[in-house]
Amino acid sequence: MKVGVKLIYIVIGLFLMYSIPVQGGDLKDYFPMKIKPSTLPGRVVLDSIENRYGETVLLYFEDEYEGRISDPQILKKGETKKWDSVFNVIWVSAITPSPRLELYRSSTPDVVDDKLALRVERVEKHESDDKVVPQKDSPKKPKKDNKRKSKTAKKAVPAKKVIADFYAFVDSIPVLSEVRFDIDSVFIGKHIENLHLHSINAPAYIKEQNLRSYIAEQNDTIRQLRSQDSMLVANFLQRYENVETLDSCIVWLSAILSERIGHRESLIEPLSDVVGKTSVGEIHIDRKTAGVCIAVVLLIVLLLLWYRKANKNHNQRMQHKKVTVSDTRDADDEPSLVVVTHKTSSTLKKQSLDDVVDNEAYFRIDAKEFCTDSSIRTMYIKNTCVRDIYNMYAEDLRNPDNPKEDGCMVLGRWVLDESTQLYDVSLEYIVRPGDDAVFEKYELNFGGKIKLKVSDRLRRLRRETNLQYDLTCWVHSHPGLGVFFSNSDSNVHMQLKHPVHPKFLTALVIDILTPQQEMGIFTFKQDETINSKNDIMKMYSLEELYQWALVSERKTLDTDDYYDVLGQARDHLNECYCIQLSNSSIIDMTFLAAKPNGFIGFVHGFTMERGERMRYVISSVTKNETAPDNEMLGCFVVASHCSIPSIRKMVSRYISDIRFVFVYTITDGMLTSIPVINQELCVSDIYYGEQKLEDLKIWTRRRR
Repeated sequence: MKVGVKLIYIVIGLFLMYSIPVQGGDLKDYFPMKIKPSTLPGRVVLDSIENRYGETVLLYFEDEYEGRISDPQILKKGETKKWDSVFNVIWVSAITPSPRLELYRSSTPDVVDDKLALRVERVEKHESDDKVVPQKDSPKKPKKDNKRKSKTAKKAVPAKKVIADFYAFVDSIPVLSEVRFDIDSVFIGKHIENLHLHSINAPAYIKEQNLRSYIAEQNDTIRQLRSQDSMLVANFLQRYENVETLDSCIVWLSAILSERIGHRESLIEPLSDVVGKTSVGEIHIDRKTAGVCIAVVLLIVLLLLWYRKANKNHNQRMQHKKVTVSDTRDADDEPSLVVVTHKTSSTLKKQSLDDVVDNEAYFRIDAKEFCTDSSIRTMYIKNTCVRDIYNMYAEDLRNPDNPKEDGCMVLGRWVLDESTQLYDVSLEYIVRPGDDAVFEKYELNFGGKIKLKVSDRLRRLRRETNLQYDLTCWVHSHPGLGVFFSNSDSNVHMQLKHPVHPKFLTALVIDILTPQQEMGIFTFKQDETINSKNDIMKMYSLEELYQWALVSERKTLDTDDYYDVLGQARDHLNECYCIQLSNSSIIDMTFLAAKPNGFIGFVHGFTMERGERMRYVISSVTKNETAPDNEMLGCFVVASHCSIPSIRKMVSRYISDIRFVFVYTITDGMLTSIPVINQELCVSDIYYGEQKLEDLKIWTRRRR
């Protein structure tokens, strides 16, 4: 009984400890920060901030002048981070769903509004050739004739221009940008697909990926945006002194902002529904409530122990009876079989390279060419993989005086020939390291984030293809040092090998500063040692492989991955029969469509001839006249309406070098494709292609 009394005291103490709210210091005291002045009025620069709070938190930087709220920044427990962020308000929230708390504010909203108005007036003063504009709070009233003169001199800004500018302004808010929508759509879709898989423990997956926190933060952001929508519109309109049909313009801007916020809301709803259904029966409680629950549970346990002691004899008889029955049952039944399943990387999907052998999209290398005793029989390197590896080193090639080691992981497939115990492997997709990687002149550290990226990519590839993809190769450079395999390289190779089939792993080492970018292949030998530089009988050239990849990629082009913008034209010209847009080129144009009237961009890609018909494949649309690996094929023009004389005037400088012109009209969001024949714009609209840019964006989402 003395033990029971002591336990009761302990339970009461725990109950009181977790039930009484934590008293003491302000939350701000747990986040010491260093602030520097900013050149922008009313704002400051955060130099560093430390988390002494006791748990990981999310930070938000807000600029009320521009109506921008940053994405949540993670600050781990006990961590000190340096930031170079300009803001006037900083918020903090725990990783678990909790209200945001304001840590710092450099000005009040009223002061923000006054300073914003003053800044707008200063801009107007500069734009009007230093003509003095009366201050907002100036006590002096302007003369009547000056007032009349300013009214007639300053022309009202058309509502269409304000609306177009507002679209660009909304796109500048990261959480509301179309590109962020596309990224989040893929991110959310991936998680929804994973949660629907029978092979995944959904509750564990939700906890591992912090999906509840993500949903809570998204919903919190949506609520905050809705509460600030009128302020965002009002602050934006202060850019203009006079706007045509101001009332209707405000309605339009509010509708645009509401639509974007609604889009953000519709993105998160499907994931929220799936997580909500998965979470039925789960209870999420905070620390205080958890403490109370624990105290109650302990109290119940104590009462049960007390009851058991008071009825000790009865309980012993019941326990003895249970043991007897259990022993009898086990004696009569078959002996139980205990199965222990070890987590391995055993083959789960179909193991095949049937679609790779004799495929023109893959470069075939016989291992006997470079090593006599390799455990690899044949390597197949995909053209797009070669191109991605080459482009990874493009920056180092442009700066040969300051080279750094760089590298990546390569995913592919493998097949074991049981009769010879030799492997055939493919190299298909590269995975770049995360931002925690360290690449210096003589140092290569892939960091820890690449493991998560590789795991995620493998899971998606296996699910989408039903084929067994694995890590089949890793790549790194020795700029200016030659091709060899160091002791540290061997250690990395041994760490990356497959636990069951170690010998199919390969490695590529490239000296990018040699004329042809010399490349050596290193593999396990039959005795599971790694071939050295002295064992290599042949070196390969990344430069030559890259030239092959460009030709091969164009030969093996899959037209289903491209959108033909001339496909719905009423008639076709052989000189410009087909213009096929890639996903990335459509996304490029959505960025450039927000540019002002008169903007010119450049369309890059390559030409494919099919008999007399010319087919143009578009890879990118940029502000630059040149692009690596591609030629300039056309121009991208932003115009208020599609007028051939005005378009001809805009592209006259480039007309001799282009095959077509894309015209994006602001008024209706239409993308018109106009062929160029004999250095002249085609004037017959039966050869034009017309698509809504918004429809093209929808097509890219479906393709992804």
